[in-house]
Amino acid sequence: MRLEIGGVLVAACLVLTGCAASWQQELRYKIVSVDNDTPTEYFRLELVGDPPEDALEAEQLKWHFESTAAIKGAQIGDEVLCSVDQEKGNAFGNSNVVTHLKNCKKA
Repeated sequence: MRLEIGGVLVAACLVLTGCAASWQQELRYKIVSVDNDTPTEYFRLELVGDPPEDALEAEQLKWHFESTAAIKGAQIGDEVLCSVDQEKGNAFGNSNVVTHLKNCKKA
């Protein structure tokens, strides 16, 4: 009986967390413009090439805004490499895919 209860608990945990997922890859973006409509300036980045098919939400990778201060020495027309993470929550939290760009540097 004890083994059955343990097995049920493990199975329940797997079912409940089975919806959570993550994805990471380095991607190349091109700086196409600067948005200075807010106190912080942002580069508008557009993905170079097609988004990877194995991404959790490929459409979210096509363009992003990144603070101009976060990419030292970059300007419009430059290409940058960024570490990109996508996370999808589980059934108890936010189940939407969230995309983060980190450590962008000139290519």
